[in-house]
Amino acid sequence: MTRTLLVLCTASWICTGCARDRTPPHGTGVARETLSRKGFAWRTETAEGIHLHYLPRGLTARRAPELARAAAAALSYDRMLADLPRPSEPVELFLVESREQARQLTGRGPMGQAIPGELTAFFVMMPGRPPAFRHEIMHALTLKVWGTYRTGSWLQEGVATWAGGGCMGHSVDAVAAGFLRDGTLPPLDRLAAHFWELDELNAYFTAGSAVAFLARGRGPQGVRSLWEAFPTPAVTHPLGAGGAEMEAAWRRHLESVPPARIDPERLRQHGCETP
Repeated sequence: MTRTLLVLCTASWICTGCARDRTPPHGTGVARETLSRKGFAWRTETAEGIHLHYLPRGLTARRAPELARAAAAALSYDRMLADLPRPSEPVELFLVESREQARQLTGRGPMGQAIPGELTAFFVMMPGRPPAFRHEIMHALTLKVWGTYRTGSWLQEGVATWAGGGCMGHSVDAVAAGFLRDGTLPPLDRLAAHFWELDELNAYFTAGSAVAFLARGRGPQGVRSLWEAFPTPAVTHPLGAGGAEMEAAWRRHLESVPPARIDPERLRQHGCETP
């Protein structure tokens, strides 16, 4: 979930004129409940594997087809990156106009939020700030296919940040290399134990870089195996068996990467500006 990351015309079908097809949404869950909420006159745009729900006359209305295609591309990218199967049902994405609207629908108001256990995510639209489709769709996919990560947030957020593909033209490794140069890159045991207490930018990109390194070394299946198996009584390192050696190799790798720095104010205004 990104920290910085309705009403159906009938009871069971997306309304005629509100969508480009008549594919039903999820039969149960938050998506179904959201589509039935009074006071939200949803329209729906579809693309391959995506139902993109938006509000009329909002920021999304004129760009709905373009955004649905971008979400479909993000879904395809995430599946390829993490070697995930094609979902048997569409990913339901809800684009709202304010944090308050998100709070009305989910009880929380972050810029992006995936719902554990179903292929559903919410995004708050902001002028000049593209929604973080790769990040939140990866959350939705992994929480559905791999299950809820049991021991904290660093791996969950690291996988989603890895999927995001960097920020403002800089790779996750370049941003992490900047933290290493500044002496602020946290050890992974501290990252895992205190993820939400660390600086947000530092925590997310350190986790994303570590996951990317793990995936290069062990493949997507290695990431999934860590997600599903950790912790065990005999394995205490956040990267699992052999984790201390892998962490040392990751830090040596970062020493060879040209470091980058992200402008926090620009990030707040425009997001990471990735597709």
